[in-house]
Amino acid sequence: MYTTMKRKLRPLCALMLALVLAFASVPAQASGGMGNLYMYIQTGNSGRLHLRALPSTNSESLGLYPNGTAVLVESISGSWAFVQVNGRRGYMNLNFLSGAAPTQQPYVTPVPTEDTTLYVQTGNSGKLHLRAYASQSAKSLGLYPNGTAVHVTARSGGWVFAEIAGVSGYMMVKYLTPVSPSQPPVTCPPVTPVPGTPTLMYVHTGNSGKLHLREYPSQDSRSLGLYPNGTQLYALAMGNGWSQVVVSGQSGYMMTKFLLSSAPAPTCAPVPTYVPGPSYAPVPGGTVKYVCTGNSGRLHLRENMSTSAASLGLYYNGTPVTVIQDLGVWSLVNVYGKTGYMMNQFLTSTVPGTIVTPVPGAPTAAPTALPTSATVRQPNNSFVYLRSTRSSSNLSNVICQVPSGTVVTVLEWGGPWSRILYNGMEGYMVTNYLK
Repeated sequence: MYTTMKRKLRPLCALMLALVLAFASVPAQASGGMGNLYMYIQTGNSGRLHLRALPSTNSESLGLYPNGTAVLVESISGSWAFVQVNGRRGYMNLNFLSGAAPTQQPYVTPVPTEDTTLYVQTGNSGKLHLRAYASQSAKSLGLYPNGTAVHVTARSGGWVFAEIAGVSGYMMVKYLTPVSPSQPPVTCPPVTPVPGTPTLMYVHTGNSGKLHLREYPSQDSRSLGLYPNGTQLYALAMGNGWSQVVVSGQSGYMMTKFLLSSAPAPTCAPVPTYVPGPSYAPVPGGTVKYVCTGNSGRLHLRENMSTSAASLGLYYNGTPVTVIQDLGVWSLVNVYGKTGYMMNQFLTSTVPGTIVTPVPGAPTAAPTALPTSATVRQPNNSFVYLRSTRSSSNLSNVICQVPSGTVVTVLEWGGPWSRILYNGMEGYMVTNYLK
């Protein structure tokens, strides 16, 4: 029994000796405290250590802290230390505290996935921490002022892995910007018209299926959407295997063999015997058309001209709608008293199922060209940011400044953001600035 007790006490004695040695090298405070005695969490695994309200494992937890976290030891009682960590005070088990600072980062250096230079921009006059790992409680490897150049090699969530003057660590991406705060954002050069006009094409798979819009010209690439036969699109460049296209405001690639220059004959599922809504009364001055999705589905009435906009209702094939204004890819319509937007590719001028024999030599309506254009209007006649994402929370996604009065190409109207093309650069702009 004596041997067993001796074996159990040995680790605790060693820990107490380490504390005594650490304390001996630090002058005590005048109040009789322990001085600035720092220890570091070391659980022996990849877990975290509780800060307890009382010196007991059954006491309330005030927080969990990872290995390597520095804690200020204020006093010791038995196997517990009363500590201060990140502004909080409580108790931690001495068995999981070490007098030696960690010599390695808790996580392996991530594999490089990019080579980007960003700049510190905290939004105030403060400085930004470079952390030992991706946590605000991690050890700070340095504080860097606004304008500091940061070499980014990888990203994860809200953090980047970066190098500054030979020191590597993690920084919060929301405080980084691609534009140096010491210099104004790069102003986009004047627009140079691109020769040629997008070619109007239609999806035609040869069966009742749908065609993928791919992120890259490969069948292994991510699908950006599936589009049924008859879908109208515009080809920006065509090749033997793949074509670069714009469809429903989304750009990507489609297989050329499934694209036709003429619209296939519309085919709709049978009109249901129950058509929702009261008896239909066309809006004066409008043109009556009918829903024709190309399958047995239903068509959304959207709040604005975007497939991600709020839906105001779903309508079956054969539902009559009044087209108030044809806007190219979209139309402003009224259906059973509700006004919103529907995609023109799913509207037909004849009731589904009706066979129409074309009159030889009759003129055909020219399709509305896409994309459309708009003029940037800033109230102070200065500039508007072109951004890489639909967010204005900081400058980290700014591509460049677009001067007020500039004409840009609108790829997709939406609210509150629209997707535009300017001088070969695609991005997002607040719709209120486009007139």
